[in-house]
Amino acid sequence: MEELRRFLAHAQIPKIQKRPKTFLGIAKQPHYENVLSNIYAFYFDINEVHGFKDLFISSLLELIRANGVEEKGVSFEGFCDYNCDTEYTTKKGGRIDLLLKNDSQAILIENKIYHHLNNDLNDYWDTIKLGDDSKIGIILSLHRIPKIHHTGFLNITHLDLINTIMKNVGDYLLNANPTYLVFLKDLYQNTINMSTKTMQQKDIDFYKEHRDEIHNVARFLNRFKDHVKKEAEIACDILNGDDPFLKLGGKGGNRLRYYTSTKVHNLMFTIGFDNLYRDERKNIWIVVELNGKILKERELLKQIQFSEEEQKIMNKNFYFETRTGWAHFAATFYQLEKIDFENLSEFIAEKIREDHLLSIFRKLEDFLITNK
Repeated sequence: MEELRRFLAHAQIPKIQKRPKTFLGIAKQPHYENVLSNIYAFYFDINEVHGFKDLFISSLLELIRANGVEEKGVSFEGFCDYNCDTEYTTKKGGRIDLLLKNDSQAILIENKIYHHLNNDLNDYWDTIKLGDDSKIGIILSLHRIPKIHHTGFLNITHLDLINTIMKNVGDYLLNANPTYLVFLKDLYQNTINMSTKTMQQKDIDFYKEHRDEIHNVARFLNRFKDHVKKEAEIACDILNGDDPFLKLGGKGGNRLRYYTSTKVHNLMFTIGFDNLYRDERKNIWIVVELNGKILKERELLKQIQFSEEEQKIMNKNFYFETRTGWAHFAATFYQLEKIDFENLSEFIAEKIREDHLLSIFRKLEDFLITNK
């Protein structure tokens, strides 16, 4: 234990930064190639309602020029009046993810996220009936691809593209539709999230150097979590005493335990300890919770007379909420520094009794039994 204490006191433990959530991430579609291709197609269309005009195509052409294609006799200066197609069918039945094409020029974009590049690029290239100096292929990937086995294709990363777009966006903001500016920012953050590895090399090096100590810390944390869960379960027994009125539930979870009334099955105490492991919160919370049909008639509960002290911990929004699955009627929070972890079961039981949670629970229980 002393060795572990010294490690924690002196080691500069890297802090892993959380990635900001995006709407694409919430929708669980951050990495689907066809979804991103459709988004790109929308923004590449200069006549679409986003109002960004040629922001995307001009930024892409900037990157194409930076790759030195003009030295090979290929120029897309003034590329305009093009159609934007997704999933364009090739001669051999393949699909070009995104095709920007007019009568004289074409840009073929193969959108790669986590898949390997094993596409038939010759098929893609030969499908577009234009001269080699009038078309260009782009492998749009998350990370650099060391070698592309086709001279007509070059590699640009999604991050390179979106960074160039955001660098150039200032000149387009005045006429841009605010809604699609928000979507563009979400695309930007989503691209950063996908392009950034979960751990950097320096973090991996830290793990390799301190592997044993880190594993000891992890084992210690797991022991602590098991202690908290077990104590939360024992607290239910302490409250029950010789006249059980609560039934323990939630034993399979790592976030909370709940004690349901044996007389009113939609009334319970919920003991939450998930916040202990969040850097910004660090507390245990205890609530008196209701669920089921009573929430459809919650106005009836206004008939109960609660003391001034009880009202202080009651949920002020309870009667205004429309949720019918579950609702918190009263709640208390106990910060890490104030919790007696050694005697946590007694601490939880004591707080339920002394901080008016039990009296509120009893009044609700009596009322619901009387008014069945």
